[in-house]
Amino acid sequence: MSLYFIANNLHFALELVGALVFFVMAWLSVDAYAVSRHYSSAMRILGFSLVGAWQIVHAFGVGGDLINFAGFFIYFIGLVLLSASFLTGPRLAAVSAIILVPSFVGLAPFFQGVAAILLGAVAFLARRQAKHEFNRTLDPLWLGFLFLAIGALSQAVPGAQNADNFLWLAAHTLEVIGFISFAFWVWQYLKLRVRESLVLIFISMTVFIATIVTLAFSTILIGKIEQETRNNLLINAKVFDFAVRGLTEEASAKAKLAAADMELGSAFARGDLSLTESALSEYLEKERLGFILLTDSSGTVISRAHSPGERGDSVANERAVEEALVGNTFATIEFSPAEKFSIRASAPVYKNGKIIGAIVAGFPLDSTLVDRIKKITGLDTTLYQGDVAIATTALGEDGRERLTGEVLLESSIKESVLSRGENVTARVTIKGMPFLASYIPIGNGDGKIVGMFSAAKPQADILEIANATNRLTLITVTILLLLLAFPLYFLTRRLLGEI
Repeated sequence: MSLYFIANNLHFALELVGALVFFVMAWLSVDAYAVSRHYSSAMRILGFSLVGAWQIVHAFGVGGDLINFAGFFIYFIGLVLLSASFLTGPRLAAVSAIILVPSFVGLAPFFQGVAAILLGAVAFLARRQAKHEFNRTLDPLWLGFLFLAIGALSQAVPGAQNADNFLWLAAHTLEVIGFISFAFWVWQYLKLRVRESLVLIFISMTVFIATIVTLAFSTILIGKIEQETRNNLLINAKVFDFAVRGLTEEASAKAKLAAADMELGSAFARGDLSLTESALSEYLEKERLGFILLTDSSGTVISRAHSPGERGDSVANERAVEEALVGNTFATIEFSPAEKFSIRASAPVYKNGKIIGAIVAGFPLDSTLVDRIKKITGLDTTLYQGDVAIATTALGEDGRERLTGEVLLESSIKESVLSRGENVTARVTIKGMPFLASYIPIGNGDGKIVGMFSAAKPQADILEIANATNRLTLITVTILLLLLAFPLYFLTRRLLGEI
């Protein structure tokens, strides 16, 4: 089980406890409003309820941008109402406006910072009221909001949202302290109310047990899913290997056919460049090759059907050409200045038993191939020449530009795959996002490793399964809780009445 999944479960449990605490505080505010009918109590009812609702949304991590926007909105409104509830007189409207405007202005880019400001405002105003009224019972309340404010402020630092960042742990630790402070404040009012205390204890213990059971179940489930995902990733990565083998065999067969083509060979032997290029282009289109070229006996390019006019350069040092010019058919994966990183198959061209040139045919290893494999597997795929990504389905932050040119930084993966030729599945970080990825080596015709291929799945996709499980379990438990809580409440009320 990775830190990513452990952190998610801890976050889930903590935010759920926070939601319970805020809803209990809303319940206490209902009692206060029933006695005083004061607007401040009404504001606290709505404020605590909205913040509690946000805690549930935050715990489950549900939905897309629209739900998150709505969640942030109700969170901010809840904090504004709580701030306003500690104000009296004509200052109320002015302070509300001061707090409300920044919350909208800084919503998207500065969410945690704005949250810290609002939480700090609630803490400040609650402390001021406690000091003004000499009411020490409010101390746990304002201290709780102060701890939450400091935690939110630490989360406003770039990178603090990652579970492996110290600030993430610090923020959640401060949340724990804040919720404990809130719970102490609540208990001050409930400890002398036996009926409500019993009901609350029952609900709290039920939620606690349900949360523990849910987390245990999701942990076991995710562990098994992660292992299954690792196995599937490796299988899907090997789809690339099968595809490359098939393309290599196809390129070899078509290079041999082209080399044996009488019309092409005759035109080449006569030095008829126009007819040679025409025959080569026709063969390229008919056989649906990525590229095909013809060299003379010295390795100088006579014609490139896929790039007419680009000829005269020497490719004699390319492995495929070297083998063809000594009479061998050969297939490999190598880099060429013209065709880049590609599958290259070669065959010698003969005239009267003498080698007069070489045919090189093949397929580029590019975005078309990784897109094709992603369509089959549904996974993000990346092709590396050495440790540099030359083709990938992974997109940058703009959602349009492919992340080519990125260098794989994990030295252990490079050592295992590129040096030892091993298949590896590991957790990696791509543009700040955690992934599970499988890597397989790419070898050339001589058995030398020249690159690697990876298939990756965002850990967030796996995590969503855990969140869906948590949501379903907690909804079921909540329904059962409500069915049990009401009879228990009336039974407790009757028993206490008889006493």
